[in-house]
Amino acid sequence: MIFLKKYYFLIIILILLAYSISTFNLIEVGIMEARNFQTAKEMVEDNNWLLPTLNGEPRYQKPPLPTWLTAFSVLLFNSKSIIFYRIPAILFLFVIGITSYFFSLKIKFNKQESTINGLISLSSIYIIAIIFEAPWDIFAHSFMFLAIYYLFSSLENKFTLKKNILIGLLIGLSIMSKGPISIYVLLIPFLLSYLIVYKKINISISDLIQILFVSIISGGLWYIYVYIQDHQTLLDTTSQETKNWFNYNLKPFYYYWDFFINSGIWLIPAITSLILPFINSKISINKNHLLTCYWVVISVILLSLIPEKKTRYIVPVLMPLALNTGFYINYIIKYSKQKTISSLWPIYLNFILISIAGIIIPTIYIYNYGFSFFSTITIIIALSFIYNFYKRKFDKVIYLKIILFFTMINFILPQMYLNTNTNYTSTDKLHHDIKELKLYSDYNITPDLIWNLNKKVKKLELSKINDSIFALISNENFDATNINIIENKLIINKKIELDFNTTTEESDRYKYRLATNFYILSRK
Repeated sequence: MIFLKKYYFLIIILILLAYSISTFNLIEVGIMEARNFQTAKEMVEDNNWLLPTLNGEPRYQKPPLPTWLTAFSVLLFNSKSIIFYRIPAILFLFVIGITSYFFSLKIKFNKQESTINGLISLSSIYIIAIIFEAPWDIFAHSFMFLAIYYLFSSLENKFTLKKNILIGLLIGLSIMSKGPISIYVLLIPFLLSYLIVYKKINISISDLIQILFVSIISGGLWYIYVYIQDHQTLLDTTSQETKNWFNYNLKPFYYYWDFFINSGIWLIPAITSLILPFINSKISINKNHLLTCYWVVISVILLSLIPEKKTRYIVPVLMPLALNTGFYINYIIKYSKQKTISSLWPIYLNFILISIAGIIIPTIYIYNYGFSFFSTITIIIALSFIYNFYKRKFDKVIYLKIILFFTMINFILPQMYLNTNTNYTSTDKLHHDIKELKLYSDYNITPDLIWNLNKKVKKLELSKINDSIFALISNENFDATNINIIENKLIINKKIELDFNTTTEESDRYKYRLATNFYILSRK
């Protein structure tokens, strides 16, 4: 019992981790994940750890640390199951949760409040989604968030050589995950916020030099190596990536102003936590609350200054936002028994919406598919949530809200990613056909198609192909009368219509790039 009381946050984390590994295995591999997974696969197969490739071509757009960790996971577990490719990213999701917990302790939350803050970050919907949409980001931001935690700890106490090395190393590892992105959207906003709130940053020149030295060395060695080995490709890649910041996916300045939506079930408390202290004089706001407020706002402003904008770029903002939301959650737990607190209406609205969703969603599921364990459990948790909400036991309500969120995911995801495509192509069946053949394509295929084919695909140049028999991926419908087949004296030995989608064409998730034709061709 003493063990449970002392380590309850760790126990919660382990339970959620086990749950996540089993549930997140259901989600299909998207194009961003496929880039990371295919590169990791080629690292293991071709031993090109320092000069990574994607489909045999140099892949320098992103630093290799996340891919190294993915490859190590596959080697460690000696399995090609998709979950072992995902385990590193899932673990780093929990690094964010654990860092939020310890960061909260540093900014004067107690253990229960810190646990809630950690769980807020873990249940912010886009922090979870980024694992699949852009796996590099979760590594980069986790390392930087942890570096900022140790930096804050040093600023509050004192810097030591050991801490300086650790801070510098974590910043370097963040750079090795996605370049300097996290420095811009997490570290710089934190430093500016700290300066605004505390008026000065107490760090000596020697401590600063130590941190900078370690971060530059640990974050820059790989770039130096690649520059020496393949400098022209690296320069071309860097130039293209830089151009994208100003010429690709351009959005207006205000694009990120709805950032709090990405916190999911914490949307209403999140926005309330940012504005309520400044419009309600009854709420006392301390310096740490101000720090997280400014941290969030400055991060959003800096992101807004970059012309290229994508929803996933907002993820690092959700980390200080979780801490900031914690101040409001702590306030409503503390004053929930007072009947005349007008500032509680936002959380009431939030709880009412969660209650409705907790009842309606599993009810619809039961109506369409019948009873299941998780749908039934979800309704029971929702009813318990409503009861405790009615009794104003808001500390229990918060925990039940988080449990309800993860439970609903557990029965929603299996239905979302159920394979309903009767034309789905089995990778195992296809692999039998191409195991001994070289595979070519007459168009630029995407990484997720390469991943599903489970084989590198070369660009088709018939004049350079000496094989008497080979495989071809094409969007064209060839037959024996096709001019290309006749002119090049080819015979179509086999044709398979491929479709790696697990859903039908009527679905919004259907990707036409995953449907193509496979031919086995031979020369006359």
